[in-house]
Amino acid sequence: MSTPTPQEPGQQWRREGAELVWHRTYGPWLVTAHCPVAAPFTGPSELSIRLTVGGSGEEITRAMAEALETDGIPASLLRQIPLAEIKAGARAALAQQGDRAMNTPYPVPARCRTEEDYALLVGELTRMHATGTTAPQGELAARLGISKGTMSDRIRRAKEMGLWDGGLTEKASAVLAAWRNHNDEEGN
Repeated sequence: MSTPTPQEPGQQWRREGAELVWHRTYGPWLVTAHCPVAAPFTGPSELSIRLTVGGSGEEITRAMAEALETDGIPASLLRQIPLAEIKAGARAALAQQGDRAMNTPYPVPARCRTEEDYALLVGELTRMHATGTTAPQGELAARLGISKGTMSDRIRRAKEMGLWDGGLTEKASAVLAAWRNHNDEEGN
């Protein structure tokens, strides 16, 4: 059995919509990692391996022979996936993005009244967690001058509104994107 070897050493992360994506081929296998930009962590949330066969007739024949020889994804490939390198690359790529989710605090109002206010609240909690804050709820409550109980009530309300499920929901991400676009247009 042949051992898969990386075809694209040093492959970089690239932005695809709301996530960063990393690809590397190992023989006939394509390994892909996905890292959502707004996630409350800086590592990938999805890793996939799939057979990719293409090119000339000779290349297709060779790739299929390798896949047949290993009877599917080989264990040796799983051992070669550089997860630590992938995580470090994701962290660096997120920092280079200069993305609001990592660098600029959201302007959470002292009182939350609207859906946007609650989205800013959960966006800030997510950003604080992603930047290493160990107790984002307590720190944000102190910053806003509210009690931890009031913060818990606001988080519960954000859950009821479909903005929070322990992380940003798609709805919260959409509200925050609209907020960013509005602020970018206003020059804020």
